[in-house]
Amino acid sequence: MKKLGILVIALVLFGTGMAMADPGAIAVNEVQGLSVSTTVIGVGNFNQASSVVLTTMNSDGDDLGDIPNVNDFTYYTTVYTEDTQNSEYGYLSYDKDLDVTTGNRLLGQYNVQAVKQITYLGIDASSILTTDYMMLDGAGADYGTVGDQMICPFGSESDAPAFCNVVETGSSANLKVANMNTQMGERFITKSSDPGVQIYNNVAVGSYAADVPSKGSVSAFIQGSIKEGGQAGDGRRDGIAADALAETMTFKDSTSFAGDITSFAKSMSYTSKLG
Repeated sequence: MKKLGILVIALVLFGTGMAMADPGAIAVNEVQGLSVSTTVIGVGNFNQASSVVLTTMNSDGDDLGDIPNVNDFTYYTTVYTEDTQNSEYGYLSYDKDLDVTTGNRLLGQYNVQAVKQITYLGIDASSILTTDYMMLDGAGADYGTVGDQMICPFGSESDAPAFCNVVETGSSANLKVANMNTQMGERFITKSSDPGVQIYNNVAVGSYAADVPSKGSVSAFIQGSIKEGGQAGDGRRDGIAADALAETMTFKDSTSFAGDITSFAKSMSYTSKLG
């Protein structure tokens, strides 16, 4: 029996307020940029792989070589990978743009961003396999006051809370007939904390042509672990120091489908910022 899928999911996780940290890291003086554009149209065997690892830190005297024994710091590391290949032979159209920058980013801008479009028609038993993965890991402590991190002059003079946050997102597909689009990106290098830290992932699979659904399997997920320090103040906040654990959160969301796919659409986004 055939399975015919129409699936649309949107998931947004947004953390803000005085207890949420993730101020981002300030760019180093020398900014690097990478831009890769790939287009392949043909019939045959295909293989594509991308990998990016980026780590940056702000600190009062320590450097990356001192990790994990550092003080007065914010630290971020990210991993992005993509692997796409087909078995045997098939009719392929593949387009991808990958952009990486170590410069300060604003709202709507990203340090790592990848957009990919695949259409595929396998010959005989041929199928195309593709995976995308992105991880963002951030931590910090004793890096100043809340007001120090923000452009707004009315920021609190309380110590900015410590944090240790990890978010992962990705997708995978094995399709004999495919019309697939993926978009993912993240922002964590900013001149101030105002834009916030963000990671997003959009995955869409639709019909190959009118009355010809994509055929195979697709899955997508997002998961994370959040740990935030407190903010000493008056009343109920009194005594919860910036370096004391005041909040934890774990989350995971995943969706998979196998069969004839008319529409599979999943949008995932995580944002964290000082408020």
